[in-house]
Amino acid sequence: MYEETQRYHRMLFGRNLRQARKRGRIPQRELAELAGVSQSFISHAENGRASVSITKMALLSRALGVPLHELLKP
Repeated sequence: MYEETQRYHRMLFGRNLRQARKRGRIPQRELAELAGVSQSFISHAENGRASVSITKMALLSRALGVPLHELLKP
C-alpha cells in the first residue's frame, strides 16, 4: 500500500508540474535550465517516474513562478 501511495503522489506532482509548465508555455529544456536540473529529470518527474525531493520541488515551483502548494494539490 505504501508503494501505491508513493506512486499516486508522484503521478499527482507530475501532472501538476506539466500543467503549470504548459500554462507558462515553458519548454522542458528551459525549465530544466531555470531549476538547475536535467531535461530528462523534468520528463521523468512529469511522467511520475522520479521521486522528487522537497528541495527540487521548491526549485521547480520557483522556476515556474507558482506556489509550491499548486504542484502538490490533488
